Amino acid sequence: MWISIPKRHIVVFDSICSSISPEKLDVVMEPFLYIVPYLLVECTSSDEQRAQYSLKPFTYERPTNIPLARPGDCGVYTLKYIECHALGIEFSKPDFAKANGKTMRDKMAVDIFQELPDAHEFENKDNDANLGAYEG
Repeated sequence: MWISIPKRHIVVFDSICSSISPEKLDVVMEPFLYIVPYLLVECTSSDEQRAQYSLKPFTYERPTNIPLARPGDCGVYTLKYIECHALGIEFSKPDFAKANGKTMRDKMAVDIFQELPDAHEFENKDNDANLGAYEG
């Protein structure tokens, strides 16, 4: 989900649209449409800020041009969308084709592992008996 506070609008990026019908999504989304404005009003620190917001429900949409994913690739698509949005890169269909899912997963796993160079060592401190289990 991407929530635009100024537009009072929520965009639901669903990479497996067949997993829920539009009617069922309406039911699922209804609480979000009301709770987001409520939280904005209730969590403000001053009356001046509170006056900026109303309890009028947000609107939402689910774009249909999102590349389809295989079950299990939703997290990969979410991270890639956040990365594209943060870098100002367009989230394009060809780049996110089903065939690229495994490559994206593998690259993310490597990137995350490289960001945490001592993760494997830290993970095994309490399990020294199995430290060499994966070594050839």
